[in-house]
This record gives sequence, structure tokens and C-alpha cells, in this order.
Amino acid sequence: MSVRVSESVARGLSAELQAITKEAKIDTLAIITTTGARVAFFSKSRADSSELSAIAASLINSGGLASGKLGFGELNDVMLRGNNGFLILRMLSERFVLVGGTKNIQTFTKSASILVAHAAKISEILSDVPEDMY
Repeated sequence: MSVRVSESVARGLSAELQAITKEAKIDTLAIITTTGARVAFFSKSRADSSELSAIAASLINSGGLASGKLGFGELNDVMLRGNNGFLILRMLSERFVLVGGTKNIQTFTKSASILVAHAAKISEILSDVPEDMY
């Protein structure tokens, strides 16, 4: 499932996502809804966009439940680190999540910072998407 956005939202998202890929060594970059619908998706690997969106939504929702039950407050990020890479899921709003992944472990901190730096602008762009669009 995917979310269709207006041309102006698509242009704004495209500019921000291109900036992220220029600044960070990102192999996978996506914007999804917390229900698992794709807004934007790019991956150098053979990742299935529907499958990754569903998994990312599951991780972000599970993380939110855990954060709440443990008294940590609202969830900001979920970070998943494997032997050969990492995945960062950054909450953009109650509805949207920014997903970034790379196999370059050495750039973990820089990539995470770049995603966080662009999150506010992406969230602002997505605020124009009506709730009934997904």
C-alpha cells in the first residue's frame, strides 16, 4: 500500500531525500506511515518496499509500546544494528516515520545525525498531507 501525495509535497520530499543521500552514505531511505504504507522508498539492495514498510511499522509501533510501558515517554527513534549495517527509524509525527539504513557501520553516528537534522523539515512538508490520504 502506498500514499499518494500532492505534487508540491512530492517535490519537497524529493528535495529533502536527495539532500540526505548527498550528505550521508545511505543505502535505504524511506518515508512510511505508522500503519506501514509507503510514502517514498529507495533502496540499493533488493529490499522489498512493501515488506520493509510493514516491518518498519511493526518495529516503530512495538518500540512505542515498550517506551511507554517503561516510562521513557514518547518514542523518538528505533535503532537496529546488525553485523553488516544498521537501520534507523525516526518518528516524524504521529503518522509518519523516516527510515534510513546503510551497510557502512563507520558512518552510523553521522548518518543518524543527518536523518535527525532533516526530520523537522520533512515533518513540516508532510503536515500538508490530509489524514484521509492513507
